[in-house]
Order: sequence, then structure tokens, then C-alpha cells
Amino acid sequence: ALVVDDSSTVRKQIELELKLFGIQVHAVESGEQALELMAQRNYDLIFLDVVLPGVDGYQICKTIKKDKLKKKTPVIMLTSKSSPFDRIKGALAGCDTYLTKPVSQSSFQKVVRKYLKSS
Repeated sequence: ALVVDDSSTVRKQIELELKLFGIQVHAVESGEQALELMAQRNYDLIFLDVVLPGVDGYQICKTIKKDKLKKKTPVIMLTSKSSPFDRIKGALAGCDTYLTKPVSQSSFQKVVRKYLKSS
């Protein structure tokens, strides 16, 4: 899984949660770093914050979904932006699930299980 969040605390928290599922995690703090990693390898899941330095999460999501090889990769937006407008913007960008922070452990695990089953 790839975790993209500018908060080291959030990156660590998601990483620890995913390790409970036995998922190998790469965590980066910017969209540019995420795009570099995605150019080198494929991921089964991508957790993406919206507010990032440089390129925002919506733009990264659009970039992923335009790529023929990566467009089927589930993108989970994980953000503090909770307005209906932000959710619509996430859907338009192509995200598969939109979670708002702070996300409960049970909600997070439910989403991870959903995508583990489908992969």
C-alpha cells in the first residue's frame, strides 16, 4: 500500500493499522514523491490525503485514474475536508472511498477488508 499524507503522525498511524493486515507500506509526505514511487511500482491500495504540499490529492487521484495500468487501483481519500462539496470533488477525481479524519479504527479496517477481498 502507498500512504500519502503530509502528517508524519497520520502516516505512522495508517502504517501500523495496515501492518496488522500484513500489508507492506510505503509512506510519503508529498504528491510528487507518491508519483515517483508509482512510476517505479504498482500498489494494491493507495491512501491519499487531499491537502498536500505541491500537488493536491485530487490532482494525484486524477493522474492515477488516467493511467491505464493504475486506474483500477483503489484510491482511498483520507482527509479532514468533510463538506459535501469536498466529497463530490473526491468522487469527480475518481477516488474509490472518501474517509474523513479522524477516522475510527473500525471504519478504517472495514474499508481495508473491502479492498483486500476484491484484490
